[in-house]
Amino acid sequence: MTYRNKGKKPAIQQFEEIQMEFRENRIMPVYLLHGDDSYLPNQLQKILIEHAIAPDDQDFNLDIMYGDEVTAQTALSVCQMAPMMVERRIVIIRRFDRLKNNKLFALLAKQPNPAAVVLLLCDGKPRLNISPYNALNRNKKSVKVAEFPRLDKNQARTFAREHILKNGYQLENGVDGMLIDFLGNNLELIVNEIEKLITYVGDRDQKIITSQDVLQASGQTREINIFELQDAVIQRRAVDAHRISEQLLVRSSSRQGEALRIIAILSNFLIRVLKLHELKDKRLDRDTIAQKLEVAPNLLFKYYNATANWSLQDVHRAIQLLLSADCEIKGLSKRGPRLVITLLVTQLASEPLRQY
Repeated sequence: MTYRNKGKKPAIQQFEEIQMEFRENRIMPVYLLHGDDSYLPNQLQKILIEHAIAPDDQDFNLDIMYGDEVTAQTALSVCQMAPMMVERRIVIIRRFDRLKNNKLFALLAKQPNPAAVVLLLCDGKPRLNISPYNALNRNKKSVKVAEFPRLDKNQARTFAREHILKNGYQLENGVDGMLIDFLGNNLELIVNEIEKLITYVGDRDQKIITSQDVLQASGQTREINIFELQDAVIQRRAVDAHRISEQLLVRSSSRQGEALRIIAILSNFLIRVLKLHELKDKRLDRDTIAQKLEVAPNLLFKYYNATANWSLQDVHRAIQLLLSADCEIKGLSKRGPRLVITLLVTQLASEPLRQY
């Protein structure tokens, strides 16, 4: 597989390398994992515990602490303790970036405990040029530092396809993009949705997950779903757009959550239309344009059709309307989600776009 990340070693590649170290017992004394994605570091924590320490030894030789619940002195002393009747102990410090005075861990970077494996997990990306991160980053022999940024949409689609293949299933053409449009690039949400889909599909003869499976598993139908709403809005079929959006909100267990999802799907589509407007005159081939838009090549026609009906000015105005609606639903207005979406659909489906 190919994942690119601005010249750095890709997140998936780092994950695979570290998990192989854990499984093959080639474990370094200290690991510092950070970044916006929490799913891959959490999986590495599970794999470390599974392969580095026997269940019967965990009571005395496995410590999991949280940086906002312990002192730096306590955490450091646990990291420096000797194991009890086993080869090594495992110490995991989650939210390490919230550990007050964690600069004390510069000492661990210089003199790691050879009888311990210390896994430090950060929420987000800390400032790696200050203590203790700079000290940890310098000791390449004993410390591995790995960043796990959020995957882009193309990478998330590849991840979804391969995760489903590992479970013995396949995706119908285009369904990977559909999943990412639904869920974004949050790997934990993607994995949870895939597990739900596999349960929904069950042991059918052809283990292929279709677009209809995705819709039905999420409680939507062929006629009433977020993508039919998207098409109705883009084609300015106002009556259909109002009917579908109303049904989606009425059937949802959380009108606010459904309203935010409607806005996210429409925003993603129109941002791609905006990018296509900018790319059309650059004489790029079809595959390159699809890659830049982060969509499957066979779906490009939808975006070309949209550029024919939506001027650049219309797209800019629509994105402004979507941002305003997003802010309203998140609490900056007394209007309820249903009214906000009704007004939004009225504005978007009009030609030219109305202002209220």
